[in-house]
Amino acid sequence: MRAGRVLLAVVVLVGALTGAAPAHGGVPGALRVLTWNVYLGGHGVGPDNLDDLLDQVVELRPDVFFSVETYGSGPRIAEALTRRAGKGGYTGVQVTDHPAGRDNLWIFTRFRVTEVFDAAAGLSGDFHFGGARVQPRRGPALNLFALWLPYTNPWNGYLVDENAAGVRAGLPPRHSAADVAHAERAQTDHITDIVDRRLPAMLAGNTDPVLIGGDLNTLPADDWTPRWAGCPHHFGMSYPLRATRVLTDAGFVDTYRAANPDACTHPGATWSPLPTERLITEQRIDLTFARGPLEVRRAFVVAERMRRHGPGTFYSDHAAVVTDLALPR
Repeated sequence: MRAGRVLLAVVVLVGALTGAAPAHGGVPGALRVLTWNVYLGGHGVGPDNLDDLLDQVVELRPDVFFSVETYGSGPRIAEALTRRAGKGGYTGVQVTDHPAGRDNLWIFTRFRVTEVFDAAAGLSGDFHFGGARVQPRRGPALNLFALWLPYTNPWNGYLVDENAAGVRAGLPPRHSAADVAHAERAQTDHITDIVDRRLPAMLAGNTDPVLIGGDLNTLPADDWTPRWAGCPHHFGMSYPLRATRVLTDAGFVDTYRAANPDACTHPGATWSPLPTERLITEQRIDLTFARGPLEVRRAFVVAERMRRHGPGTFYSDHAAVVTDLALPR
């Protein structure tokens, strides 16, 4: 299995660089999950940005890190976490089986990796979805999946923002609610294929908890129902979105929204911290989903530079999403 060979290569690299065997650290029963699109391997903001981005990843000390747009930086991320996070050795699982520079999805974890899932046939290749099974020191195994849903033009996030700009200017919305919903049809098709076909094929009947994290390139359906139309950043608008509901209908919990139930006071925007992409609406397109007996304790977004790095541009065009959960006993 090609993914299995990639896994072994990363393990050898980390061991050679650190001289340390994988170990378990942190608070017993606590599980911190980081989901982050690191933007062109951490180089999207600038050629010297990756070092600062790695400082932020290490500071967050995740037990599981779902990385999108990893693009050649996987070994450096695994090395930095192993050397500096204080939780022992990390394994990097290269989900996207492409040469360095096109390896989109990775999963980094301090837990023992017991299986890397073979790519299942379907609409979405390993550029979009894949994962591994890990075994924490206590409790059941965890099934981890990294996800990237395609960007489409027109993109519904921009349509929503154009409508908001019109309403703010006293004009009618440019795009109908139906048109906004239609603009996420590709994302809905991909996640439906994943939930209905690929995920069951990979799990093969396994009922241990499942975590999915990544960049969905669409807005959460439940954040944009009529219930939340009165939020200041929604400008009285709601949309019949569908893509994320495919996951929640399949028993998954949107962990950020579970920890922060009020979409008005905690919009959790992840797109975008860059000044060139500032929108009128608060758009949350990077999410972590959980299914199974995992208790969501808190979740938050990281969209500002570390103080010791001084002023400047944030490390990615996406904010990072951190979720703290409790493992079942």
